[in-house]
Amino acid sequence: MCIRDRKYIFETDYGYISDIEGKITKNCILKGFWQSEKYFAHCKDDIRKQFSFLPFDEKKNIAIMNKMEKENSVAIHLRKGADYLQSELMGKGLCGVEYYIKAIEYIKQNVDNPVFYVFTDNPEWVKNNLPKFDYILVDWNEVAGKKNFRDMQLMSCAKHNIIANSTYSWWGAWLNPNPNKIVIGPTKFFNPINKFFSSSDIMCEDWISL
Repeated sequence: MCIRDRKYIFETDYGYISDIEGKITKNCILKGFWQSEKYFAHCKDDIRKQFSFLPFDEKKNIAIMNKMEKENSVAIHLRKGADYLQSELMGKGLCGVEYYIKAIEYIKQNVDNPVFYVFTDNPEWVKNNLPKFDYILVDWNEVAGKKNFRDMQLMSCAKHNIIANSTYSWWGAWLNPNPNKIVIGPTKFFNPINKFFSSSDIMCEDWISL
């Protein structure tokens, strides 16, 4: 196929574009984020098969996975690295302490004997900002490098998920196979500083927005 024969389709905003399927041809190149389950809900079982993780080979991760399977485990993800905390679009004023308090209380009211697991790229922020509550801090997996998917993999092993405004935790929750899972996410994923991010369908229909 010649380069000149290619057709480009650009994502015009971050919300779901309902008529996009009708515009796709064999020589198409799609450019954008396309971060909505609505684009692939019809083949989600195939997506989960394709996005399967490598088996754990670390003793600590295997032990936590087995523990999660036996209890009402809840994975909480906090994206609080410097890239987020300094970002007008992603970090400032979003997913603050109040959001996590509300999400934790919702879980406590709707899940019997929940056991919380905290995943973060900034453990110090968690220790200094979240109120005291019982949780297990998962801080041994690398957040960058060849195995930076391990935290996501463990989050998908929990029975329930509280996610950040992060596609990393979004996929951890989406790949969670529990049919009765509760997934809580923020009402705002972005500070709407430009038109492109003013619309979003990132939260799945059966997830809870707080």
